Amino acid sequence: MPTPAEKLSHIEDALRRRFFPLVPMRTQNWTEAQHDIDRCSRSFAAYAICGLCAAEDAIGVGSLVDGGNDGGIDALMYDRVGNRLIVVQSKFKRPRDPANPQGAGPDQGETLKFTNGVKALIERRFDGFNSAILDRLDEVEEALDTPGVKICLVLTFLGETLDRHARDDLTALIADTNRLTERMSLEIVGLSRTYDWLVAEQAPNTIDVDITLENWASIRTPRKAIYGQISGEELARLVGTHGTALFERNIRFYLGSIGVNAAIEDTVRRRPGEFFYLNNGITAVAERITPAVGNSDRCVFGLKKVSIVNGAQTAGSITTASLSGAISPDAKLLITVIEIGTAVDDLGVKITRARNHQNEVRGVYFAALDPNQERLRQELAVVGIKYHYRPSAEARARRDDAFTLEDAAVALACLSFPVAHSRARSRSAHNAIDFVVTAKKEIGRLWEQDGTIYGQIFPSTLSGLRACRLVRIYSLVDQILAASERSEGIYYRRMFFRHGRYFVMAFIAHRLPEVMRRQQIAISLDDERLISLQTNELAELIYAQSVPQQTFKGYLSIFRNLTDSQPLADAVLDRLAEQAAAARAAAATAPPSNAPGQPNADAP
Repeated sequence: MPTPAEKLSHIEDALRRRFFPLVPMRTQNWTEAQHDIDRCSRSFAAYAICGLCAAEDAIGVGSLVDGGNDGGIDALMYDRVGNRLIVVQSKFKRPRDPANPQGAGPDQGETLKFTNGVKALIERRFDGFNSAILDRLDEVEEALDTPGVKICLVLTFLGETLDRHARDDLTALIADTNRLTERMSLEIVGLSRTYDWLVAEQAPNTIDVDITLENWASIRTPRKAIYGQISGEELARLVGTHGTALFERNIRFYLGSIGVNAAIEDTVRRRPGEFFYLNNGITAVAERITPAVGNSDRCVFGLKKVSIVNGAQTAGSITTASLSGAISPDAKLLITVIEIGTAVDDLGVKITRARNHQNEVRGVYFAALDPNQERLRQELAVVGIKYHYRPSAEARARRDDAFTLEDAAVALACLSFPVAHSRARSRSAHNAIDFVVTAKKEIGRLWEQDGTIYGQIFPSTLSGLRACRLVRIYSLVDQILAASERSEGIYYRRMFFRHGRYFVMAFIAHRLPEVMRRQQIAISLDDERLISLQTNELAELIYAQSVPQQTFKGYLSIFRNLTDSQPLADAVLDRLAEQAAAARAAAATAPPSNAPGQPNADAP
């Protein structure tokens, strides 16, 4: 799960990406930093309106009224659906300690200005307000004249709790306003609530559909299920309408016109009457199955929250075939729909796993059943990064703003753990050498859900920000080492750079833990230079320590075996310790910079 600092990074990135194009800089003669904070604060106020009212970004921006003479009010909107007048004060104060976001809210003076502005508004003392608020007076007066309307005060800031004195002032205002009946309430939109809104926006849509089955039958116990023929044309229409959301419980999306999928398309086009006999059909689960009035020959069924859990390739291939022309009504296939109800259990997961185990699928596909993978996808979607934890045709297209589960697994294995000396292995629960050897020897074990490694690489505490940052660092280091391999003319050195990359990366993470832990997705130029320098230095040091072993074994063998890699790691750690000790000794004996006989560094 993301830390408070990571949540702050996500929120700030989302505000800049979504609202800055809609919230221009003011004309004030401010510094660039002041303009930046001002735009962030106004964007934050706009997003508070969006989150409370499920409104579009442009609607939130249209509610902004802040500026001179705003009475401490940054956004104002009459929510007619909710029958409430929403009044927002926004403060974008970054906490001094990102790990502890307390104290980031408005102080008593700022809140007092807000309470006085609210009082003037509900008492219709409009003369002192700016033109932005005066332009909304029709809306404000309509709200104030509407029986039962509630005044919703909203404070949005980058902390979790409000200053006690500020809260006391607001509580007094609310108590006074609510003497006769409840007319006013307070909403605190802090760091966690804002972040939860952003993530919730990325949740997949639930799909409710009606399907027509021919020659169907049903099972009532122990679980309700129906099975029968569905036309290829209807299935293609469903996929075309709902896209990947129709496969939300599946372990993979459509992989494109490759292999057997091309054969499925050909059968649909050329031999539609034989399709039913040549295809295994598809399986779906639904929260509820509701039949219309029909008969055994033909009936329409309503499916609530339906998902195809097996047959994504069949459904995708039929949809692709439909793009070349209408599908023959003779093209039909078997569909089974199982009702799983609303209970929170793992029946849907069991069905997905069992139905897909009957086909040849890669182990990485079943990692899609881990709910943490969907959480990571949603977190990254907030900041515009696509995380493909289900195989798909889109996932195969390499893009800078996207990465796959396999990318994440290798990067996390190489860069998440410290390197432990064999003397300390018993005290170290996680040793990077174990992971990099596994990645080199049996990479599939990294995403094997039933194994011991997957849970260590993808713990429930892992945030999307950290996963993405490590993937980008991995890519940077991999490019540096690949370039070194290409430039080498000596065979043994080429093989070192080819087969030792995971091992070198483990030491880079070991030497630069603060770089790995930064709460930023982007790699700064300073960090990039530091990583590049350490990559080259460590690679040469590791190569020098590996030469004695290479006399007897090739580098592929060395880096695939723990019995060879751990002694090499011990030698590298010992050499690094010697270098550190020598540097400390040199520093201890060096004269101070302004000692007698030495030039003063501050002298002109």
